[in-house]
Amino acid sequence: MPDKQANNWSAEIEAVYLREGRELWALLYAQCSDSDRAYDALQEAFVRLQSQEVESIRNIRAWVLTVAQNWLRDYARRQNHAAKPADFLDNIVGKPADPSEDLQRNETNSRIRQALQQLRSEDREVLVLRYALGWSSKRMSIALNTSTSAIDMRLSRARKRLCEELEKVGIDHETV
Repeated sequence: MPDKQANNWSAEIEAVYLREGRELWALLYAQCSDSDRAYDALQEAFVRLQSQEVESIRNIRAWVLTVAQNWLRDYARRQNHAAKPADFLDNIVGKPADPSEDLQRNETNSRIRQALQQLRSEDREVLVLRYALGWSSKRMSIALNTSTSAIDMRLSRARKRLCEELEKVGIDHETV
């Protein structure tokens, strides 16, 4: 790649990192529950992106996300680590005045995490994209390189499986 093209490619990569990096990190964090590992996966994906040809990548953001997710899977296989719950996230908003409400909420959150851990990673992925990041089906279809109708079907099935898992741990729609 000539110097001028390489500089343009580096500038484009930097722009993608600045524009999309935080959101990509959040998606990776949702998969592994480890902020450092999610950051490492994101960095590894961007390092690998540097060596790619511009013409060979149709959607840089989707490419980076796929490479980072693959890196996380490989890491988990090598380390035999499973995703761990992030209990500290429950306390970010603040504590209610009543300790019994706090205890009940913590117990409910723990059971919800337990149910989420029983889902396949693909189900957790679409649920995080929709409900944690507020993505539309169209945006998810672009990022995951599939059709909007396939995303809607995945969401529907993921919600159904989550409901079944929530029922197993004793949570109904009124509890949440």
